Amino acid sequence: MKSTIGTLAIVAVVLTATTLVGNSFGQAANDDNKTATSTSSTNTTSSGDSRDCLAIAANIGGQAAPRPDVCDVLIIRQSPQIKMQSTNMSLNKFSTTNSLVEFMAMNTTKGTSSSSATSNPKVFVMGEFGLLESQLAPMLKAANNYNWTVSAIHNHFVLEKPKLIFMHWSAQGDLNTITTQIKNALLAVSKVPSTTSSSSPP
Repeated sequence: MKSTIGTLAIVAVVLTATTLVGNSFGQAANDDNKTATSTSSTNTTSSGDSRDCLAIAANIGGQAAPRPDVCDVLIIRQSPQIKMQSTNMSLNKFSTTNSLVEFMAMNTTKGTSSSSATSNPKVFVMGEFGLLESQLAPMLKAANNYNWTVSAIHNHFVLEKPKLIFMHWSAQGDLNTITTQIKNALLAVSKVPSTTSSSSPP
């Protein structure tokens, strides 16, 4: 139990049908913008600036928590309500029930124009998505399509209903591309019926 609680400090990103309907997300290779469907609307600058962090959070439908050099974005689950069977208490307002994505700007390389580095910087991103069990398979498929690295899949709780499962992942590439990927992945997963009791691996 202690080990699962400890993993919560890494990152979490919650997706729900209600919260994510306005979001989109997509990328085959993190530096390839041909799959980014709304690049013009996702233009943001360095993720280390608090104003930029607010823009990133607004873009993917989350709440910004800027820190020096790192932009934390928490996405709060609106539905369904996750409840502990022993107390019937809703867990949705706890950060550990929800999902977080963290963005950090990478050092620009030689030959990169200053305007490009400012408007669409290279970033390293870590995240943890809080998923209903039926949403895991489509999220793994999206992560594979976008060349994300999935590092862990596990539970945080016992005896919660409906059951949640958490997926840790990381990616690096253009900020605009990755934020578009996140939006599209969350949108796709939000369309999975929450009443689905089980899913097959992708």
